Amino acid sequence: MCRSNRAFALVLCVAALGRVGEVRAQGFGTDLQNVVAPASGGMAGVSVARPQDVPSAIFGNSASLTQFAGTQMTFGGAWIEGYPTISNDGSLNGGTPFSVTSRAQGLVAPEIGLTQNFKIGGRSATFGLGLGSLSGASAEYRGRAPGTILNNFSSQYIVLGVNAGIGVAITDRLSVGASATLGTAFEQLGFVGPIVGSAMVTAYGLRGSVGLNYNLNDRNTLGAYWQSPMTFQFPNAIRFLGAYNDLRIQQPDTVGLGWANRSLMDGNLLLATDVYFKNWSSAELWQDVLVNQWVASVAAQYTRNLWKFRIGYAYNTNPIKKNVGPNLDGFPILQQNVQIFQAGSAPFVYQNRLTLGIGRQGFLVPNLDLDMFLGGVFKGSQNFGPDTSASLALYYAGLGLTYRFGSGSPRPSGLGTECSNCRGR
Repeated sequence: MCRSNRAFALVLCVAALGRVGEVRAQGFGTDLQNVVAPASGGMAGVSVARPQDVPSAIFGNSASLTQFAGTQMTFGGAWIEGYPTISNDGSLNGGTPFSVTSRAQGLVAPEIGLTQNFKIGGRSATFGLGLGSLSGASAEYRGRAPGTILNNFSSQYIVLGVNAGIGVAITDRLSVGASATLGTAFEQLGFVGPIVGSAMVTAYGLRGSVGLNYNLNDRNTLGAYWQSPMTFQFPNAIRFLGAYNDLRIQQPDTVGLGWANRSLMDGNLLLATDVYFKNWSSAELWQDVLVNQWVASVAAQYTRNLWKFRIGYAYNTNPIKKNVGPNLDGFPILQQNVQIFQAGSAPFVYQNRLTLGIGRQGFLVPNLDLDMFLGGVFKGSQNFGPDTSASLALYYAGLGLTYRFGSGSPRPSGLGTECSNCRGR
């Protein structure tokens, strides 16, 4: 296929990819970042220094795994419901303005994790293994946008990750950790036809991370970690005029910093904050349409007997690149098409998130905990050039059950106290 034909195919492809991305960013950018984990989900994803559930330690700062004693297993998940809307003044379909909202159903995001505490050379260590949702998307506009590519479009994008990590206590105060994630991505761009076609395509990517956890004293904990980029290359993702083209997408490398404090209300009030930096300017494909992003999250957890009450708020800078050029991933597709792709990535327009959560120790049996949460983003909107705008409303809810064996089990006093190093609380 000549490069001009490939460029035309890419115009159609990225328009579709943008629509795929409309429900993708439940977290920050296209990374979930623990925002649908059973306990962290009620704390706006805050989990770098002192995570409150097993999956958050496994998929976040692996050094914090040392806060989980004995054997602990969490089984949970979340339901994510999004309402992306694309509006255009008529330039896309010959002069007829339209505004169309996706009617795709929501998505289920699994969160499963297992930790096991043991000794390495006399030092305490914890191994973690988990299956979690890294990203998920669904968009469907068929029959409601005549004259545009949206009118015959239905698509899905799902990324699941299997993560293995270990945290080791170097001293009584300092822990280090490392993990590796194998991501499996499934993408259907939504085109069916004699000129342009697509099918469900699978791609695999690897991501590694390293982290530190440091107890300043009995009440204050600091955490930090770095996640490497994760690259997916979808082979033969789109067919144009009988020839097939690959599609390459890279999730950015991320730096996370966190602080947690338990000095108030006799240690029953946990206050925590996280800060993230996402390096979109170096991520393949996204670097042409996004700028680097900062995220700041704050959360509180109050423990009363067997109950835990949680609240969280997160603010993120808008990563949308305002002055885009005519090229996307090296292809000259014109500035208007780049802006259409940006509009399709509607979740990037929101900047505020609010969450609530509740936890119950000893649910049904003494060693079983239940955690539940609700969350949503404040509706955001933005113009993309003079012709197109996008907005998004998104809500999610989830729960998880954690069973503790051995020294990871709560003390039998029935007053909500735990072993000193069961869950990082």
